[in-house]
Parts: sequence; C-alpha cells; structure tokens
Amino acid sequence: MDRHPGAGSHGRVPDIEVVPPEGPIPLSRLAPERALRRVDRYDRRARLIAIESLTPTGTVRLEFEVIDDQPFEYEPGHFVGITAEVEGFGRRRSPYCIVSPPNDQRTFRLLVRLVPEGPLSIYLASLQVGDVIPFRGPSGRSMVPKEDADEELVLLGTGVGVGVLMALVEHLATTGFDRPVSLYWGLRLAEDLCLVDELDELARRHPWFAWLASLSQPPPGWEGLRGRLTESVPPLLATLGGKRYVLVGNGAMIEEMAVALSDLGVDGTLIHEEVYFNVRHRPDPQVLSDIRARFVASDLFSPHAHQQTGGLLSLEKPIAARRQARNGAEGGSVPPGWQE
Repeated sequence: MDRHPGAGSHGRVPDIEVVPPEGPIPLSRLAPERALRRVDRYDRRARLIAIESLTPTGTVRLEFEVIDDQPFEYEPGHFVGITAEVEGFGRRRSPYCIVSPPNDQRTFRLLVRLVPEGPLSIYLASLQVGDVIPFRGPSGRSMVPKEDADEELVLLGTGVGVGVLMALVEHLATTGFDRPVSLYWGLRLAEDLCLVDELDELARRHPWFAWLASLSQPPPGWEGLRGRLTESVPPLLATLGGKRYVLVGNGAMIEEMAVALSDLGVDGTLIHEEVYFNVRHRPDPQVLSDIRARFVASDLFSPHAHQQTGGLLSLEKPIAARRQARNGAEGGSVPPGWQE
C-alpha cells in the first residue's frame, strides 16, 4: 500500500500541557465508553515502566508491569479499568484498551490521547516511571477470530484505536495466521500520525498485512487517503463477502459503517464494534445513503434489500441496542461491574 510523506519523523516530542476546563467531564477519547453501575474494587496494582510522547497533538504510550500476585492474561480487545483521584475533578475511572499483544511478561501498554475533557488521560500522562496505579481487569470481548474462521480481516480504526488493531495483527502473526489483513486508520491531521515505523515493519515482516492512513484534513501534497474512513474506504473494497470487519474508535464512524455494511448484505456477526466515544450517535439517513453509494464491491446487495426483513430498521437502533441484540446472552464485551 502507498505510504505518506514524512512518515518517519514522528519521534518523541516535548511534554504537552493541556489545561482541563471547569465543570462536569465526560469520558475521554481512549477506551470503550462505559460507565460503572456500582463502586468496584480496583485492587490490582501496576507500575509504570515506560512512557513516550508520540505526537505534538497529544498521543502518549505508556507501559505498565503488573506487580500483584493475581493472574494476568488477556487477548486483543480486552481492557483494564483505571481509577485515580484527579485534583479538581474528584475520583475518576475509565476503561482503557490494552494495545500490546499478549505476553508472558505481565506487562501491558496503553495508548492515550490527551483531551481537555478527559482528566484521567491528563493524569496518566503526568505519571513518572516507577509510579504505581490501581486497576481492575483485564476484561472484555476478544477480537481474535475463531480458529475455524476463514474470512479476510478488514480493520478500521480512528485515532488511538489503531493501537489495539496493531496488537491484533501482532498476535495473529504468532498463531500462523496468513489470510489478508487490511488496516485503515482515520485521523484528522498529519500531525496526528504516529507508530508509522512500527506499522511499516509489521507490513514488511508479514506479506498478508497492509495498511493505509486517511486524513480528513490533509496537508498539501498528502499522498495517502483523503477524507473520513466512511468516505475513503468504501471505493477500495472490491468485495464485501468473505471478510470480517473490526471497527474501533469514534462511534460515529462505527455506527455509520456498520449500518451501511449491514444494509449492503454483510451479516452482523461479521462486524465487531468497539466504541471509544460517541456511543449514542445516530446517523443521518442521507449520510448513510451517501456512504452506501460509495461502495463499488461486485457483490453488493441493494440498499433496500433488507426492508422486509428489518435490516434498514437498524437505523432506529443505536450501537448499544444493536450489539445487545446480536450478542444475546453473551452480554458482549461488558464484564461484570460495567454497563454500557
């Protein structure tokens, strides 16, 4: 796949100062947007062993070592819950997706975007190596395909959602997986790019993996994809069948892409959704019509093919309701103690 100019220049950047606003704060843009339904015990402990600032726009990668004596096992798609007393905001807690592949070293990484409306993200970015934090988990729903699955993978992630998708690719490489995997990463600015060298190295080592970045506000001379993922990706998919779709990040992208794919014939069980924010987004019907029109796949169904079976009625159901209906008794990726 094509690359982009200046890809290798991300490196480390100076510390970023983000001044949080006053007033009530929603969850920050970094993990599945879920709320606690009761006060839970954060009785696990992890020590920060590395922290790296990746972009001038506020993306930080942290690595922790678990120092308690409880088992620590996870798969791509699992997350940990973190809590902290943040000055000016009181006790904050939020789930964070693990962005490192499973390992036997009892370590895990987080990829965090610093945002003024996310005081816990600012707290995490202020930690020093050696600091110990309380946490709970891991919990969640694995993104790893079943052993007998034979579909190709199409991964779509926005912002820091790329981290867990990279972890998925790294894990699959250790299992002998060799089906095509295409990763599309949506960002606003070229300054938001990071981990480019690592993505390129993954593609170099594994011929079945390729990736592209799409910028909604590209600079002059940008050679990558342009626009939101719902604009740039549909024309690239020659077929929709025989693929499993993993959507991570902004709930607007996820809801719009998931509904469009479903309306065009993709079975809902082949669409994995992990929403970081905008969980209640309801797409505009005209926006969905425009997205469906961008698909050029040779195996498209009519956008109206599901009217009699209720496919288009999914527009009336937000992400949480559709996921609950699809997962049934499994309860999706919400572990005990959490609710969406």
